[in-house]
This record gives sequence, C-alpha cells and structure tokens, in this order.
Amino acid sequence: MRRTIVVLALLAIPCILRVSCFAAAAGEECPPVGGLSFVCGPIAAEDLARVPGTHWIIGSGMVQQNGPGRLHLIDSAKRTWEVLYPGPNPLNELDSRSYALCPGPPDSKTFGAHGIAIHDDGNRKSTLLAVNHGREAVEVFKIDAAGAKPAIRWIGCVVMEKTVSLNSVAFLPGGGFVATKFYDPSSKDSMGALLAGKLTGGVLKWQQGIGTKPLAGTDLAGANGIEVSRDGKTIYVAAWGSQELVRFSDMDGSLKKTVVKVDFWPDNLRWAPDSTILVTGQNPAPGTSGTFAGFKGWTVARLDPKTMQVKEILKDHGESPLQNASVAIEVDGTLWIGPFSGTRVALKPLK
Repeated sequence: MRRTIVVLALLAIPCILRVSCFAAAAGEECPPVGGLSFVCGPIAAEDLARVPGTHWIIGSGMVQQNGPGRLHLIDSAKRTWEVLYPGPNPLNELDSRSYALCPGPPDSKTFGAHGIAIHDDGNRKSTLLAVNHGREAVEVFKIDAAGAKPAIRWIGCVVMEKTVSLNSVAFLPGGGFVATKFYDPSSKDSMGALLAGKLTGGVLKWQQGIGTKPLAGTDLAGANGIEVSRDGKTIYVAAWGSQELVRFSDMDGSLKKTVVKVDFWPDNLRWAPDSTILVTGQNPAPGTSGTFAGFKGWTVARLDPKTMQVKEILKDHGESPLQNASVAIEVDGTLWIGPFSGTRVALKPLK
C-alpha cells in the first residue's frame, strides 16, 4: 500500500537500522508467536520474491516515516537478512540502449521499493523489477546468484507520468511488463474515491520501443497485486478498493473479465509451486465490511486460476506481532509473509 493508506492503517513503530545488519532466526527479540516464526529487522517488506534456483528471498522496502527505502536480501535457510540495495556503494550501470529514456540511477535518499518481480534468465542470473516511489518508476536490476550470495546491479528504469501511482509489476513473456496503476496522485479526491470502491486505475503495459500504455478495459478500484499466466494471455489483478480478484483473459483478442469478491482487502498476488495463486490482504476492522475504517488482522488464501475459487489457508485476527500483511510466497514448503509496515517478516510451515 502507499504511504497514505499506511497512515490510515496506523503503522508500526519506526526502526532505525544500519545499512547492513542481521536479525537472529529466533531469540528474545523476535520469539515465535501463535505458530509463526519471525525474521526481525526488514523494514516494510511489502513484497517478496524468491531468487530463482536458490534459497534467497528478495523483499521490497517502502519508505517509513521518513526512514530510507531499500531492497532486502533474506536467507531463508539461516533466517538472516541484509540490505541488498542501495547500500553504501550501489552498483549502477545504465543500459542506455534498452532504457534510452531513463534519466539515470535512482536517488538513494528517496528510493523506496514497493512491488517487485523476478524473471529467471538462466545460469543463476535473473532480472528484477521494482516499483520505486522515489520518482514513480519501475527500476530494472540484474541479479547474479552464482556466488556465495546474490549480487545486484541497477541497469535502467521506466519513469511514469505524474498521473500514475504504481503498485505492483509483473513480467510479460517475450519481453516487457505490466504494472498496476493504484490511483491518480494528481487528483484531489483520488484516495477518497479509491476507499469508496470507485475506479481509480488499472493495468499499464510497457514494451521496449513502444513505451507505456494503459490496457483498455482494465479499469479497477485500486489495482494492486498482479500476476501473468505463462503464455501471457491471462492477467490476474487484485482490486484492493472493491475487495475483488479479477481475471482478464484472451489478452490478444476480445478481453474477457471474470470477477470474484473476497471478504478482505486483497493486496499482492504470487504464483505458488502448485500453480495456484497466493492472495494476501488485510482484514477489515470488525463491523466495517464494505467501507474503509482500518484493519485488524490479515488473510492468506489460494486462488484457483481456472475456477476462480478462493480457499482461505491462514487468517490472523489481529493477535500477531506482524500486522498489515501484504504478500505471501511459498519457499520449500514454508510460507513467508511480508507486511507493508513494521520491522519483521513472518514464516510458517505449510504442513
């Protein structure tokens, strides 16, 4: 979620950390609670993605109460973490041929990572996309996981118009990406409209040589998490403002839209190893279903992409030290859960 909603949701206590630091797997500062274990320290890891073929996880890091934003590197085996980017000496090498309109590297002082996506390039190398609210752009990185731990290198960016507030991003097969426009920050009442379930954004498509264009017919109330089918013909989007999960199919022909309602505010979407989609979002405060009046607890569910049936697999009623959960991914049989605020990531074995 963006910082505006974070404030409305009563964010967690801020934490000031060194550029590189580690948290214990479990100890006095971060003990297990209610069946959940924690890695403490990562700030506002709103989105999580596994580095292909490894046990490493990359977590985003949104700006929190004027604190720095970053990308986190999490060791799922040792349950430790460190800052991956920008760090004290970020490696920036602009690929001006691929990203000719990119003005240069992101400003470390304003960088704040929101939605992320990783594409496997083969040979333990991958490409990472990260929504950066420091300049409202999708930043492009190369990840090299051939060494003892992944190394990151920034190579380009796609800057958005002033009418776009991004949320999530996903790769398209064959090149390019799709991203969600959450709302229009230039509009005076855009946040009010979003919270009232009105149409505020949709899906944007970027391709090299063509640029960024909205996908007609994808207007939604707070377009949030997004995933793409392997063949690129179907897009799944979480409409946060209307509490809906939406499937747009037949992208190459006449667009077809399928909608299913959920009883929570759906945030990020993530493909699971069994080809279902993990959906994570915030539970409405008691007695406020259908209107926004804050959160209490969170839900992780599975979406069957074929039938669009939703099955709840984990629900927190507000008792956990981790609140404002926004993403869940499965890594080697364990569910990893990240929040859009706070200073911890949760994990829970699925069996």
